[in-house]
Amino acid sequence: MRDVSVIVCTHRAERWPWLTECLESLKQQSEAPLEVIVVVDGDPQLPSLLAARGGDEVVCETGRPSGLSIARNVGLTAARGRYIAFLDDDAIADVDWLRELRNAVSEPGIAGASGLSEPLWEGVAPRWLPGELYWSLGCSYVGMATQRAEVRNVFGGCACFDRSLFERFGGFHPDLGRGHHNLAGCEETEFCVRVLHADPGLRFLHEPAAVIHHRVPKSRQRVRYVLRRCLAEGRSKAVFRVETAGFMDSLERERTYVTKTVTAALRRELGASVRGDLVALERAGVLLTAVLCSATTFLMAGLRLRYSKKGRTDWVPLVLDPLVLVSHEPPDVTGEQSAASSSETIDGSR
Repeated sequence: MRDVSVIVCTHRAERWPWLTECLESLKQQSEAPLEVIVVVDGDPQLPSLLAARGGDEVVCETGRPSGLSIARNVGLTAARGRYIAFLDDDAIADVDWLRELRNAVSEPGIAGASGLSEPLWEGVAPRWLPGELYWSLGCSYVGMATQRAEVRNVFGGCACFDRSLFERFGGFHPDLGRGHHNLAGCEETEFCVRVLHADPGLRFLHEPAAVIHHRVPKSRQRVRYVLRRCLAEGRSKAVFRVETAGFMDSLERERTYVTKTVTAALRRELGASVRGDLVALERAGVLLTAVLCSATTFLMAGLRLRYSKKGRTDWVPLVLDPLVLVSHEPPDVTGEQSAASSSETIDGSR
């Protein structure tokens, strides 16, 4: 049954070859989507490239660089499907990706599902990077469930939702998510927690049978990139904590990651280093530094938010109207005006 709208957000013409491969993978799906919607976030060249390509995708534009959350919300206004799927423009979907997600989200009580994001390395995977930090590259990481499991939130770059969620609870929070000049995140996390708070009977699933291959270019295979991503994640989690205050124990997953996943990884790597694997010691150092970076910016941003705003911002469900969404002011991404902002990315990726 063709009832899924797939939204692909894109923002840089330099990624055009990746975008075309992403769109071609959607044409090869065993269960074809109802439509594919490409949202161009502020790049003036991409609409012309898409028109010249002659594809049957629906093309929308944000009108200016606005960030991933607003781009996704613009895509939602054009979507006609009963279910809404999102795929990153630098990812390639396996042939059964959409079918597996659609089957999962169509089960009773399931609000959304996301799949397995495998790294597609440019060259060879760096030995210094522990699998526990693959999340910083937009990939599934060591510590995630390896079988279908209920989760707090889905991974937004490889996900499918029931459309009614957005009509009931609003879209993605514009103060969270990647921008043209930051590596922030947590927009899908905040959305899922907002849904679970409003309707505790709903559930989200991790469905590893729905597989995508997420590109990891050389520019992201650097310690500097990983640490900057971790710094941005700490800021984003601070905003997320404020926005979900009183909802639930919203950071339980992060505490489990640090106390169990990271602790086990450090023991493993230190043990391997004792047995002569010197790269294991490097992996342990990178992992520990990454956690400290996230924790530091989380605490600093949390203190700044504590003294700059009182309580949680009231979130009004957005009206799924394209004119309303396109006219939204994009979030400020300069200076200190957004706690979720970070310094400019190395490769302009998101």
